[in-house]
Amino acid sequence: MEKIPEGAALIIFYHGAIPIDFYYFMAKIFIQKGRTCRVVADHFVFKIPGFSLLLDVFCALHGPREKCVEILRSGHLLAISPGGVREALLSDETYNIIWGNRKGFAQVAIDAKVPIIPMFTQNIREGFRSLGGTSKFSFIWFLIIV
Repeated sequence: MEKIPEGAALIIFYHGAIPIDFYYFMAKIFIQKGRTCRVVADHFVFKIPGFSLLLDVFCALHGPREKCVEILRSGHLLAISPGGVREALLSDETYNIIWGNRKGFAQVAIDAKVPIIPMFTQNIREGFRSLGGTSKFSFIWFLIIV
């Protein structure tokens, strides 16, 4: 919290199976600083029936890069989990980062001229178990989220 500037910043976070740590972070930012933190969510969650209200509450958007830069240039906080759903479903208790070639977040920060603030919550994987560590299910999950 002490690293959050008064102006814009890009917050990069590890995506646990259920990112409850990020939900608490958003609440704390709002309570302590009176600010909201927008978050980039995978495009598929916007297609889940009844989920749009929740996404509105969490100030979620699905990009594109230009929209992210615009939000940052207007002074807002923006959060991105480069690992996204793949990291949430396929990572395990070793906290391997599953970013692949996802580097767009760095270009967003460069274009908007804002700092990048990394965020990690110790033990977020231990709170909720997923099938990520089992190779038998990894291929199935990969097919679902690709």
